[in-house]
Amino acid sequence: MYNVTQFGFCTTKKEVMTSILRKILYFTTITSFSWCFYNDVSSEENLDIPAIAKYFGTKGRYEEVNPYLIKDILAVNRSVLQPPSPRCREIHLTAIIRHGTRYPTAKNVKKMQKLYTVVQSSARGKESWLREILADWTMWYNEDMDGRLVQKGVEDLKHLAVRLSKLFPSMISVEKLRGGFIRFITSSKHRCVNSTLSFKAGLTEMWAIRDMEFEHAVNDALMRFFDQCTKFVNEVDNNPSALTELDKFTQGPEMKRVQEKIADRLEVPYDLITDGQF
Repeated sequence: MYNVTQFGFCTTKKEVMTSILRKILYFTTITSFSWCFYNDVSSEENLDIPAIAKYFGTKGRYEEVNPYLIKDILAVNRSVLQPPSPRCREIHLTAIIRHGTRYPTAKNVKKMQKLYTVVQSSARGKESWLREILADWTMWYNEDMDGRLVQKGVEDLKHLAVRLSKLFPSMISVEKLRGGFIRFITSSKHRCVNSTLSFKAGLTEMWAIRDMEFEHAVNDALMRFFDQCTKFVNEVDNNPSALTELDKFTQGPEMKRVQEKIADRLEVPYDLITDGQF
C-alpha cells in the first residue's frame, strides 16, 4: 500500500463559512487525536505581546492556539500523536490548512479608513494615548492589499511545513516529496495559492531541493465547495435573512453600548461611531 499525503489550502466564505470552517481540524489521519494546548507565555514575559492580546481573535496566529510556539516557532508536541496500539502505523495524512496571515480585505480597509477619518477630524480628548494616536497613527492600509498574504503569512506556512514534517516524518519526507507521494491542492484565491507556494518552499528549503519543482492543483470545486453548492448559494449567500441573528447583535444594545463607549473615549458625537466601522 502506498503512503500518500495531501494538503488542501482554503479560505472562508463570509461570516457563515468562517464559523463553519473554524471547526475543521487542521489535519486528519487514520487515528483520532485529542489536541491539548497550554499557555506558558504571558504578556509579562514577552513585552511584544500587549496585555489585551488575550481578547484578540486568533484566526491569523498559530501562536495563539499553541502558545509554546512563541518561544520556539518550530516546536512540536509529539505526545498528542500516540497511536491506540503499537501495531498502528500511519498510511495516509490529509491536512486542511487555512491561508496564512493576510492583509484586511478591501471591505474592512474601507471601514478602518472611516474610523481613521473620524479620529483625525473629530477626536478632542486630552489623554496622552489619544494625542499619541493623533500624532503617530498613519492609515497605511489601502484597498489594493485586499486580503493578500503578508510576509508573516509566508512564514506561517513555511514554519507549519517544517513542524508537520517533524510530527509525521514517515509521511512527509524528502523521499516522499521527490517520489510524488505528496499532493498539494488549493483554491484559486491569491492568498491560498501563495500559502501553498509558501508551504512548498518550507519543505524545499528545509531539504535544500533546488533541482525539482512541485506542482499544485487549483480546485475550487473542492476547496471552495460552498460557491458551487446550490442550497448554500440560494439559502445563505443570496438570502438577506440568513444572517438575521448576526444583524440583531450588531444592531442590538450590546454593540450600541460598545460604540457609545468608543465615542465617549474619543469625545465625539455618538452618531459618528457606527456598526459600519467594525
